[in-house]
Amino acid sequence: MTEIKKIAHNTIIQLLGKTITVAMALIGFGAMTRYLGQEGFGYYTTIYGFLAVFGILVDLGLQMTTTQLISDPNENESEILSNALSLRLVASLIFLGIAPLVIIFFPYPTIIKAGTIVAAIGFVFSSLVSTLTSYFQKHLIMHKLAIAEVVAKIIYLAGILLAIYFNLGLIAVIAAITLDSLLTLAILLYFADKKIKLKFEINQTVWKKILSQTWPIALTIALNLIYFKGDIIIMSLTRTQAEVGLYGAPYRVLDVLINTVYIFLGLILPILATAVAIKDFNKLKTTIQSAFDFLMMLAIPMVVGGYFLGRPLMALIAGADFIISGDIIKILLIATATIFIASLFGYAVVALNAQKQMIKFYFINAVVSIIGYLIFIPRYSYWGAAWMTVFTEGFILVTASYVLYKKISFLPKINLVAKIIVAAAVMGGTLAYFPTINLAASIVIGAAVYGLMLVLLGAINKKLVAEIISIK
Repeated sequence: MTEIKKIAHNTIIQLLGKTITVAMALIGFGAMTRYLGQEGFGYYTTIYGFLAVFGILVDLGLQMTTTQLISDPNENESEILSNALSLRLVASLIFLGIAPLVIIFFPYPTIIKAGTIVAAIGFVFSSLVSTLTSYFQKHLIMHKLAIAEVVAKIIYLAGILLAIYFNLGLIAVIAAITLDSLLTLAILLYFADKKIKLKFEINQTVWKKILSQTWPIALTIALNLIYFKGDIIIMSLTRTQAEVGLYGAPYRVLDVLINTVYIFLGLILPILATAVAIKDFNKLKTTIQSAFDFLMMLAIPMVVGGYFLGRPLMALIAGADFIISGDIIKILLIATATIFIASLFGYAVVALNAQKQMIKFYFINAVVSIIGYLIFIPRYSYWGAAWMTVFTEGFILVTASYVLYKKISFLPKINLVAKIIVAAAVMGGTLAYFPTINLAASIVIGAAVYGLMLVLLGAINKKLVAEIISIK
């Protein structure tokens, strides 16, 4: 099986699994928003936004660094993975243990402070899942990750529905989410331990190697999450919890989209790292270009479709109380599309070990965004937050493109992008022409028109598609 076919098959398998888990997660999300309402979901959003700040300190960039290190044939895979997991566990226990103590001093209701304790436990489990995912990405066995996520999500959905049925409140809802993370981790540890020996290990030499390579990534991720989650914290302190809920609802949808794309990028990173290791820069540029074309094929129709379907989409997912979130998501989808491409270029920068060159840009962006949030959120609420998010993500895209160009003289070719824009425009015109049909029919018609236009414009490589779907 060719490399591109392996990547495609693993991406398809993971996407199938993700489709099932997303469907269950959205059912749970819709039940949650209808049960909690705007204010209750605002509490939920504040809890996870607050913990995300401490998650910055836990992340350390270990998933990308671990994937990069175990992709090197000269490294001991079991040793690297065991030490990376141990490092992640220690960091999680320290920093996430501090979060419930710090939140005591914030002017939040008691329910938010209590929920933070339960949610912090789930954060520990999910942080270990993130690092362990590197093993399955490297070996292109993502179907096992898909199995773990599907099984855990079934239990999660049952837990959410039971909490709502028995009216157990916000804490029980958060407990169901924590259980989801625990089960995913347990199943992945079972799968991994059948292939390699994993244990809690503190090898100072290995820890130094990991930390020396990961600290620039950790710093950039920290600065990235400051501006990515800073809006939620500032809004929770300057506006009502109902407004936080209205803003947080579309963010949950965007998290699903972004995490789905990270599945693909996670499979690409070992290929990029290997190309750099053997100094095959032609392959590196070709891989980046192919990934860029693929992501643009997803991003552009997503923005166009969101413009026409944002309100009915959020009404269906979160309920009628969140229909205004449908207008917010139209703006945030622009930021999401930008994140798709910026993340690709960011992964390429990591593969080239040029992440230190991005630090100053992330720092500038963090400072500017926080200042912008402090100015615009108190005055314009979620509208100010959404447009500042678009600005900050655009800044990172431009600067990552600059670093990549300086490093390997790469600029993406946009021949295919023009065809994608035309296809998306025709799709948008079709959706505008049939404004009264229901959401499901709109999605089906829009997708069909877009796909047909891509074929007619020659934007789809039929030979490549034939290779991917062949089962020889």
